[in-house]
Amino acid sequence: MLKQVARVGIPLLVLLMLATPALAKKRKGPLEYGTWKVRITPDAEAAKRGEKASEDTLVLLQGIFRSDGWSLYGFAPVGYTIKDNAFVADVESGKSGRLRWTGIINGDAIAGRLDWTMKDGTLLTYTYSGSRAESEAAKKKR
Repeated sequence: MLKQVARVGIPLLVLLMLATPALAKKRKGPLEYGTWKVRITPDAEAAKRGEKASEDTLVLLQGIFRSDGWSLYGFAPVGYTIKDNAFVADVESGKSGRLRWTGIINGDAIAGRLDWTMKDGTLLTYTYSGSRAESEAAKKKR
């Protein structure tokens, strides 16, 4: 009887020990954490004013939001708020006005709206969508 228990129990114990690390994958932070590649598209009114579609990289990490493309206009990293999967970031630039980024994150996808209130009070509106940067999406799938 003892031999039979050992014959079944030992392989089962080894299998359990090997499977535990795979089952215990640690989450690397909240769902929004990461780098996002997005395409920003102006609405019809902004397009009439000469605004063009562009590519950008957004970073949301540890409560800080950053847009690589808009940093060229003096928009520095700023804190953001998030509720469920929706976030808001309000960014100011002394020379370029204010940006309001609102978005929704769904797994490895991100989409939202960008409102730019220029120094003269003009409001330009854009939409954006994209996905988690490839290197991070691959890490999350492992």
